[in-house]
Amino acid sequence: MVRARLLDRRAASPRPQLRGGPLPGYAAALAALSDAELRRLLARRPDLLSPPAPASFPELAGRAGSPASLAAALRSLDLGALRLVELLAVLGPPATVAELAAAAGPGLSRERLEAGLAALAELGIALPGPDGAISGPPGLAAPFGRPGGLGPPVAELAKVGVSAERLERILANLGVPRPAASGKAALVRAVSAALSDPEVVARAAADADPDARRLLDEALASVGPITVMGVGYGRFAGYPDAEPASWLLERGLLLPVTYSQLVVPREAALGLRGGLVFPDWPQPPPTATPSAPEAAGIADAEDRAAAAATRAVVAAEGVCARLDREPLGLVRAGTVAVRDLARLARDLDLPEEELALLLDLLVETGVLAVGGPFGQRSLGLRPEADPWLAAPRAHRWATLAVAWRSADVAVEDHLATPEGSGRDRPQPLTARRLGAAPSRRHALLQVLTEPAAPGAVGIGALAPVLAWRQPMVWPDPSGSGPDDLEATVRAVLDAAAFLGIAVVDRGRAQAGLAAHESLAGVGPAGLAGAAAEALPDGPDRFLLAGDLTVVAPGGLAPGVETRLAGLADREAAGSGIWRITDASLRRALDEGRTAEEALEFLRRHSSTPLPQALEYLVADVARRHGRLRVGGATTYLRGDPAAVAGAVRSAAGRRLGLRELAPGVAVTGRGQRELLEALRKAGESPLAEEPDGSPRPEGARPVRHVQRAAPDRLGRAAAAANGHADDRRLELDPAAAVARLRGRRPPEGDARRPAGTDERVARG
Repeated sequence: MVRARLLDRRAASPRPQLRGGPLPGYAAALAALSDAELRRLLARRPDLLSPPAPASFPELAGRAGSPASLAAALRSLDLGALRLVELLAVLGPPATVAELAAAAGPGLSRERLEAGLAALAELGIALPGPDGAISGPPGLAAPFGRPGGLGPPVAELAKVGVSAERLERILANLGVPRPAASGKAALVRAVSAALSDPEVVARAAADADPDARRLLDEALASVGPITVMGVGYGRFAGYPDAEPASWLLERGLLLPVTYSQLVVPREAALGLRGGLVFPDWPQPPPTATPSAPEAAGIADAEDRAAAAATRAVVAAEGVCARLDREPLGLVRAGTVAVRDLARLARDLDLPEEELALLLDLLVETGVLAVGGPFGQRSLGLRPEADPWLAAPRAHRWATLAVAWRSADVAVEDHLATPEGSGRDRPQPLTARRLGAAPSRRHALLQVLTEPAAPGAVGIGALAPVLAWRQPMVWPDPSGSGPDDLEATVRAVLDAAAFLGIAVVDRGRAQAGLAAHESLAGVGPAGLAGAAAEALPDGPDRFLLAGDLTVVAPGGLAPGVETRLAGLADREAAGSGIWRITDASLRRALDEGRTAEEALEFLRRHSSTPLPQALEYLVADVARRHGRLRVGGATTYLRGDPAAVAGAVRSAAGRRLGLRELAPGVAVTGRGQRELLEALRKAGESPLAEEPDGSPRPEGARPVRHVQRAAPDRLGRAAAAANGHADDRRLELDPAAAVARLRGRRPPEGDARRPAGTDERVARG
């Protein structure tokens, strides 16, 4: 009976949706669930509550059977449960437990079958009914393409291009007597029954020569029909595969779909497998339990994780300091130029791939954004960057960790090794959107933090375990998928290690800073609290060396670091070194600070006496600062007569058209800013002044990009913030959704909740 269902099933492709809702059987099964069961289902599949919330069970069934919703639900299943779903898709719901057990064969025990069905019932994929039938959503075959790798049945192919004469020849070549009944329908049934017999198909395949067997194996492994030219021409000189294809065609092992397109019929594929859809049922791999040398864990794992997290946060601060006044220009393709990325990575003492990952994370957190006029787009800070930089260091790290955990941007691609792949590394702002990315990170942390792996785990043992637990999320272990499994696992692990969430050392991996809290879906505040001890803000004291370098190996408190950044230039993000120069002091004086204020700040926070060279430098810069004054008439220049005369006769003065009106006074038709910049490039220290002659401090001029709202797929405005799309959409709470479906008033307090909470990330 099971084989008959496999052969007669017409749903090789997803069932068509009917106007007004899907088939009523699945909707009835959903309505038969208790309130508690329905709440659990909606909690496991929150996408079913996306606004507008479903108002009826047929509408809920339609959503649950959509390809996108099914794909999201299947991501949480292990390989055994996923194979069971594929088997149910081949049989076609509704099906009974006995039919599933018979179709699975002896490779699937009764215990594993019942456990798998229970897991599928929690997701609403296989709902048992009171009559023992298992209902499933329409379109269950859509995520698999060709469930079981089976093609269309003989009955379907016979409608296209298989004549009655060919069916008679197939029966004769298979050694099966012609049916007593006449007509093409009887021939179709006879050929279908013959190809379903494993002995008949095995006998026919045994007579095939090597070329025919090779072509048959190729057709079985293909995801669709194969193309063979010359079949049926009567001559095969120019088509080497035409003769073996004709031999298989005469025995029904291949049948035409269209002109020159051949496929193995469903019955023949099942016959070659011994009548089973899956002859070999997958077995779970050994758990990633650490061996004896690994059980002790990585030495100083906590210190390593804290050091990595500190390095990542300091690097992010360095990126913001560089882009505060000078946004990073973008090329026409919308990404950072390779040369600019390399220069910024060199200045920040970071590998280019880690800098690219960090830039994408800062965009996802809402700290950076693309802005500027068309044709001059640049990557700069958003207004939200100012409170982010003023927050404690642990909070800054927590926002990066949440963005990595929840963003659907595959930032790990920056760390994947492209050697031998023929592909370049992805540039910042061009990383692919991958819905499985958060699930991958969640699964990795789950393996590293589970009780079975209290110590370090071998990286080689991670790949098979992850591929078993979430085969729809991780590439195939055989490497036949679009990504290489080992490289993908290592890239995700390296990204976690960059943030300190994991620790990697010599082929071993271990959970790192706040890994348990991140796995539980804790928000930025909770993660910051868990990491506060490991990521202190740093002292307010630094060392001032005789070569005018300021050294703070452990970092500085945010307020002190901000003041110091106005007096000195940071040399490298990871070194904690600043250098006081003539230009940095001049910039501080331009922004309105005085020499006395600069020296007082340095004396108050320096653990060493101020070098005499520093006091001389400050005094010299202050003495030269403001010797020339720039104001607006057209634009005038006044000051020391000799200095003004030198400026007029200089190359910059001639280019700007400076004219000396009197000793110590000159004018030009250019703007004040242009004159200021030209004089500073010439080595002078001019000072802008107000019309009344009083000095006019320039002040800091940070550049901030305002994130532009972009419509999502539903036409609503959405903006990236806090690691996910902040489009202010709301979804019903599961309890309120159940009440809405049952036609009851929602309980008090169960109004609406923001879509995209951290709990959704925790569920993977």
